[in-house]
Parts: sequence; structure tokens; C-alpha cells
Amino acid sequence: MRRTALALLLSSLVVPGLAATPAAADITIFSPGISNGPLRILAAEWTQKTGQKVVITGGNVGRIRTAVAKDTPADIVLAPTSDFQDFAPKLAGAPVPLGRIQFGMVVKAGGRHPDISTEQKFIAVTKEVGTLAYANPAVGSLSGGLVEKMLQRPEFSGVKPLPIRGMIGDAIVRGDAEFGGGAISEELMAKDAEVVGPFPDSLGVFIDMSGAVLKTSAAPDDARAFLVWLVRPDSGTVWQKGGIVSP
Repeated sequence: MRRTALALLLSSLVVPGLAATPAAADITIFSPGISNGPLRILAAEWTQKTGQKVVITGGNVGRIRTAVAKDTPADIVLAPTSDFQDFAPKLAGAPVPLGRIQFGMVVKAGGRHPDISTEQKFIAVTKEVGTLAYANPAVGSLSGGLVEKMLQRPEFSGVKPLPIRGMIGDAIVRGDAEFGGGAISEELMAKDAEVVGPFPDSLGVFIDMSGAVLKTSAAPDDARAFLVWLVRPDSGTVWQKGGIVSP
């Protein structure tokens, strides 16, 4: 219901008759890796529908924050909802919720799939394994930072933190560790990786994402139209399959 209402609200901001054409300029969107899997699918659908190319750039959350702060030209930004208070002076409109990124445990294809369905079982598995890998927060990975913070809780005492380079799914596939933790949306993009299961909800580890049009946009009407496309009801299935549940 919320996604439908938001789509209707945004659609009212798009000027009729300004649908994208093959001659329209590209839409550039800042998006972190944690949202790029489903975003690429929706962007390809948009291009097929309108002829307008969508350029996805930005890197990790830290780099996107820097790009927005420096007014690096782009049309749309996708980022954690908590960042949009700082982004407010840079926006051409109110942010729109996209969905919640769930976190999960990942292994190499064919690896062990222990039961992590409750907080107690999840903690027991990590203690038995002795370590949990995650993307290095020192290079701007928000998802890695959340896993690292989780492992600092007293109940995870004895579990060795293992920050690694690059995306966590890719690191597990190349053998950096047996088990990793991170954003499911990112883990699903790694070939030959398998998600064991989500972190238990009671741990409270997730990232809410939103999107907004930037003041630096050279084509704000096209940008708003694409943002409507991202939050329309039919997009929910794509986001969910990519590990991002509807708001």
C-alpha cells in the first residue's frame, strides 16, 4: 500500500508528455553495490521501454556520501535512508522509500548450511566456526560496518572479526573464509555463492534505503519519471528477489 501511494504521489510530479525518448540524455544514478543487483534489472527494463540509458555509478556508501557532498553531477541518489537528512540541501525533492536490505550468512556453493533461524542458533554457529568475514568498513562499506558492530556485542565474544576486500560474496567464493555476513542483496550477486539464511530479525541488522532526485540533475523530469518506475508496485517483485523487501 505504501509503495502504491508513493508511486502515485511521485507520478503527480511528472509533467505529462515528457516521457523519455531515444534522444533523451542518459540518467545517471548514484547507487551503492548493495542495491545494484535489482537496480540493474529495472534500469534495463526502463531502457527497453523508453530508449533512455541509465548509468549506475557511485561505489560504496562512503563514496556516494562524498560525491553528493561535493555536488558531483548526477540525476538520482540511492542511499541509506538515514543519510538523507545530511543530503537535504542537495535534493530537488523529498526522498522516497525503496525498501529494506536484509542481512544474511553466505557460503560458497555446496558449502555447509547450518541452522541460523534463531538468534541463539546464529550465535552458536558463529562461535562454533570461530570467525565471520565481512566487507571492510575501513574503505567505506556500511554493510561491513554493521556486521563488525554486531560482532562487538558481548554475546559474540570469542568470534574473530575478519574484514576482507571487495564484496563479501566474491570473497567467500575465492576462499577468504568459509562463512561471511553482509547484505543479502550483495551476496545474491556473487556467482557460485549461496545464502545460508537471513540474520534473525531480533539482531536488528538491516539497512533501509531511499532515493531522491538531485539538484545537480540536468533532466529532473526524466529523473522523477525513473524514480516513479523504481517504486511502482510492479517493481516490488524485482527488489524482493534481489534481497530488498518493500517498505
